[in-house]
Amino acid sequence: MKHSFKISLIILSLGLIFFTGCIKEKLDTPYAPTYMFYDNFKGSLGSFTQYSVTGAQVWVDSSYSGTTYAQMSGFSGGSYTANEDWLISKAVNFDSFKNETLSFSSATRYGTPGDGSLKVYTSNDYTGTGDPNLATWVEITPIAISQGNFTWVSSGSINLSAITGTKVYIAFKYYCSTFGVATWELNQIKLTGDAL
Repeated sequence: MKHSFKISLIILSLGLIFFTGCIKEKLDTPYAPTYMFYDNFKGSLGSFTQYSVTGAQVWVDSSYSGTTYAQMSGFSGGSYTANEDWLISKAVNFDSFKNETLSFSSATRYGTPGDGSLKVYTSNDYTGTGDPNLATWVEITPIAISQGNFTWVSSGSINLSAITGTKVYIAFKYYCSTFGVATWELNQIKLTGDAL
């Protein structure tokens, strides 16, 4: 009887140790949000598609010295061309997440800092194809973007948790006239959230 009691205590102790270890492991595991999408444009535009409203130039994937990115410029063949071009994400169901956060890095040259040649928008009524100007877009402001010399600047974490909808699009809009034409590069575009 005594032996049975001792064995029961040993089994109980082992169970408590295992249970405590499981709790500690859960507490020690660092929290990581879910990637809704992440793109560094290595060999393709990834989760994004381009749409050209004006001008022959379009968003393309490119690279330099091992860094990959999406690039857009109205300068081509020695000429400056007026352009309006959109880089539009896939549709994302924001109603399945909370605490959504957007971040990206940008680099630019040749334009004028603050000239509005790159803006970031969201839409929940874009159809996913066709002219984005037929949809309603809300500009995300303020955002930190590159000021020139192809210096990469991180946007930091942009809080999008107030946005709702089952088909939300995020877009980068490039615009230029035939003067002061900028080149823009984007990489590490990341949208994260906590799955519900």
